Amino acid sequence: MTDPDTPQAAPPIRPYLWKDVFSQANITTGLALFAVVLAGAPYLVPQVQSFVVEHGMLNRPAMLETASNKLSAQRDEERSQALKAGIKSHHDSLFNDKADPILGNPNAPIKIVEFLDYYCGYCRASTPALKDFLGENPDVAIIVKEYPVIGQNSRPLAARALAAARLGHYEAVHYAFMTEDIKSEADLDAALTKAGVDPKQILALAATPDIQAHIDKVVALGADIGATGTPTFVIGDQAIDGAKIDALKKAVEAARAANKS
Repeated sequence: MTDPDTPQAAPPIRPYLWKDVFSQANITTGLALFAVVLAGAPYLVPQVQSFVVEHGMLNRPAMLETASNKLSAQRDEERSQALKAGIKSHHDSLFNDKADPILGNPNAPIKIVEFLDYYCGYCRASTPALKDFLGENPDVAIIVKEYPVIGQNSRPLAARALAAARLGHYEAVHYAFMTEDIKSEADLDAALTKAGVDPKQILALAATPDIQAHIDKVVALGADIGATGTPTFVIGDQAIDGAKIDALKKAVEAARAANKS
């Protein structure tokens, strides 16, 4: 029997041997784990990176805003370059189609092309300023591209406007369509009557194949140059998206300067 007061000998310390670490079993296990990590890396690493980036962006609003602004600027530049290329390759169709109606002086040296839709709120809102601008600048004219892309009710107005142009009443009908609240056929007839034309005569002419074909051609042209909305203005080789009247005025001044040089 062992005396409880007698110290017991400690168990012997097993020597730490490197050969144990690099035993065949440990090596096999380690390689298996490494293989699993490698196999999952293509799936795990992007997820981790995505989480880190998203978490960082959400906690840094200024960084998120900067990134958004840079992306927006990049897209605007890409769109601008695409529009310039489209304008260059379709210049004659844009500026020299005799079937397009003209607002202002037909012989004006400076021509602006406008793709418009009578149900476009921005087109309607910018009409008074454009009308005043044409009145103050007789050397400027607007070539109108009837571009009915907003809804199914847009095309009937475009066709009737082109019919009015054939009869020499485009300007009156154009401004009537831009200012009147047209929600029905009755409203449409009232607007035409107010503009001084016969609604039945206009309707018959609007349905003719050549007017319908011209609308199709303009819609295809707008798509080809990249006019994704209305209004889209073209002056020279420059496109201006939206009702940016100040930008349009600057472009006109640049065109005047170029004509003088």
